[in-house]
Amino acid sequence: MPSAAPTPASPIQPLLDLAAVFITPDWSALLALFPIFLAVLFIAWFAFTARKFATLGPSRRAPARIQPITPATVHMPGGSSAPIVVALGAGALFAGVVIGGIATVVGVAILVVTLLIWFREAIRDYDRVAGRAHDRSLLPALVHEGPPEGVHMPGPSIRPFLGALGAGALFMGLVFGGWVLALAVVFLVWTLLGWLIDFTAEYRKVEEADHTGHLENIPDRRLPIRALQVFAVAFVVLALLQLGIIPPAGPATAGAPGASGAPGGSGAPAGSGAPAGGGGGAAPPGSLPVVAKNIEYDVKTLEVDAGKPFMIFFKNDDDPSVPHDVDLRSSDGSQLVQDPPTIKGGASQAYQYNGLQPGTYEFRCSVHPVPAMTGTLTVK
Repeated sequence: MPSAAPTPASPIQPLLDLAAVFITPDWSALLALFPIFLAVLFIAWFAFTARKFATLGPSRRAPARIQPITPATVHMPGGSSAPIVVALGAGALFAGVVIGGIATVVGVAILVVTLLIWFREAIRDYDRVAGRAHDRSLLPALVHEGPPEGVHMPGPSIRPFLGALGAGALFMGLVFGGWVLALAVVFLVWTLLGWLIDFTAEYRKVEEADHTGHLENIPDRRLPIRALQVFAVAFVVLALLQLGIIPPAGPATAGAPGASGAPGGSGAPAGSGAPAGGGGGAAPPGSLPVVAKNIEYDVKTLEVDAGKPFMIFFKNDDDPSVPHDVDLRSSDGSQLVQDPPTIKGGASQAYQYNGLQPGTYEFRCSVHPVPAMTGTLTVK
């Protein structure tokens, strides 16, 4: 019986592989490159400093700059050394954490003292401002609506809120993966483009103010309710599709003609996933056990003999809200089983396969295709 053609790799797979490099990086390799990074940073700083000294011109090319005068109704606090003192206290705390022992207590004490110094200075500044506010003789005779003359206040903007929604959607996409991640990237790019458009419009207003002498705000942007509703519905639908909630999956069967593990099969790399019982079931004798916990497979390498049927017994020990599966793929990234069954935390699943040709195959979780949930199957 002719074997079915392998399912082509998903078009989103390169994006998932790229995202996995940043989500679960190889920290040991990054730490090994840290001295090189410091050396490059020092060389760049040294070159920048040398260039500044080389191009330094006369100390005075024009009359001295006129110090701007703060409007009468605007309070500008004076200089303060408290932030520097608190930074030294934070450094003492971190040094104490590294050294350990009594040094940690000393570091905490130094940080508390520096914070108290900053607090005392802030209270004094507040009392001075509050005292002036209660003294009506110091208040101006007429209080104008809006900022004082010469002070520009930018109008309200919805872009920070939309940007925060885009960042939250991206983190949600990194959890779900797949098409949800692709839509999250599109949503984040959409929010950032809107922010860039507003920023460009504000810059044009600044250019106009150079000629008119008056800086105006851009028109207020309304919240794009319709667009947000469309994105929300798309996120919900894609999440339900990716979790397998819709459309409802029918019961998987094993032993159909041409299916994996079926007698008389062609030996093509195909499979079926019939449920192996509820959570906590023991792996059948001769099967290859794989357990997922904390979004990570407990084994990363499996071995089977060529041409012999085999079974992968998968158990999901994560939270019931975290689904997983075992998706076996060939060396070119194509699926050997179309849409393998996905199980929730606390359940188990048996994946039965026909004999495979010698070579190296990859198994991964299609819901969380990260390195921690990726392994290698070697057929000898």
